[in-house]
Amino acid sequence: AAVPLQKTKGVWMDEAIPFGYEDSVDRVWNEVGIIFDERTPELVLDRPYGRVNRKAMKYRLMKECQSNNGNVKFCCAKATDVQHFDNQCSQITLLGKHGVSANVHALLVVDATGFARQFVKHEKTFNPGYQNTYGARFRVEDLGPYQEDRMVLMDYCEEHLHDDPELRASNDRFPSFVYAMPLGPNELFLEETVLVSRPACPSKDLEARLYKRMDALGIKAIEILEDERASIPMGGEDPIVPQRTLGFGATSSLVHPASGYMVARAMEIAPRVASAVAPHLQDLRSRLESDDTSLSKSIDKTALDAAAKAGWDAVWPADERRQRDFMHFGFELLCLLSPQELRDFFTGFFRLPDALWQHFLSWRLSGIGHIVMGLRVWAQCIPRRFMPAMLIKSTPFLANRLVLPAASRGDYAPLNTTSVYWDAPSGNSNKWAPDQYFPYLEELREREYGASPSNPTASTEVQTSTKQN
Repeated sequence: AAVPLQKTKGVWMDEAIPFGYEDSVDRVWNEVGIIFDERTPELVLDRPYGRVNRKAMKYRLMKECQSNNGNVKFCCAKATDVQHFDNQCSQITLLGKHGVSANVHALLVVDATGFARQFVKHEKTFNPGYQNTYGARFRVEDLGPYQEDRMVLMDYCEEHLHDDPELRASNDRFPSFVYAMPLGPNELFLEETVLVSRPACPSKDLEARLYKRMDALGIKAIEILEDERASIPMGGEDPIVPQRTLGFGATSSLVHPASGYMVARAMEIAPRVASAVAPHLQDLRSRLESDDTSLSKSIDKTALDAAAKAGWDAVWPADERRQRDFMHFGFELLCLLSPQELRDFFTGFFRLPDALWQHFLSWRLSGIGHIVMGLRVWAQCIPRRFMPAMLIKSTPFLANRLVLPAASRGDYAPLNTTSVYWDAPSGNSNKWAPDQYFPYLEELREREYGASPSNPTASTEVQTSTKQN
């Protein structure tokens, strides 16, 4: 049986619905709260947010594969080696349940091993930061200060740590917030999260902070229904592009370097990647079927390389790689900020026009759009006291994380200079412009969602490590 997707995942509904995955969301909140500290009023965002039903999504994905006229076959084994040849199919070595090895052959190998990055090659050492979390789904006496119809994306309050010098020092080094999903009047998912740090924050510290926060908020846990730990690599060097092994998901650096989100992004570009490689694979298959001699005479290296390159070009078009360069630059800055500097940064970020910050989190800004957003955050939004710290801490990364990588991407022909917004599947620069986006968002807020109770089968503790968000 397939292993369930175990890490608790959330998604903005305007990301899930366009791809037809609304049925994989089991709880929706029309309001999302941001709490900066104990003294600042809560910022309420009117952008519907849903909790992904992990088993439903896994089942949906597998059913889609199974319904493809029998063309998709599942194999319960571990891939241990991939070999590429100049004029033959690639060979994958599989290790079965009982230690029996077998070889299978493929025209194109896709590596979706996640953060293991087992087969995709990197030219430079992969040196990411980490988003570390400790979370649990509780049965509680009541929700404390949280409201059932509002999830909280970030609560950066920290005064509950001030009487504990050890936890306070840890929080100064690894600032954390709580992510809260009220699942009913007596059920609450809470996750203590370090947005990004290098090195990773110990999860035991996060667990201690979460329970101390619950005590301060007056939230009394009756039962732990499940708990989880995660360490999500973020940022880091891109893989070599192109190469014969096609990466997808975390192994191809699709994780948003500044937020840790990836599920919606992967769903968004998967059809684009499939459409790009399909003609090449069909052509290669026709060559094999028409040649009754040896396999080595049927396929040439140029055709095999072209199939992989088409896939990589669809995973990472030049302008979208420049977008990631901007995000990577921001990621490096976030790794260095103190708790107060993080509050100042997010105060400025959420002061941006709603369309700018929302589409930044959803990969819907063009390359030019990221520049516009960065300049507006600096010039108009962040508190003045934060300007020197932001300038000093970001300057070392301007060249090696932003300017030089972006300039090296080449292929400036598709660079979109007409709009700050961008839709990856369609290439439509107007689809997410405010005059079209906000009426659509209003429709989503008025929609009746079928909110089902949390997964009744997940009553045992679940501990995860290094899972994708």
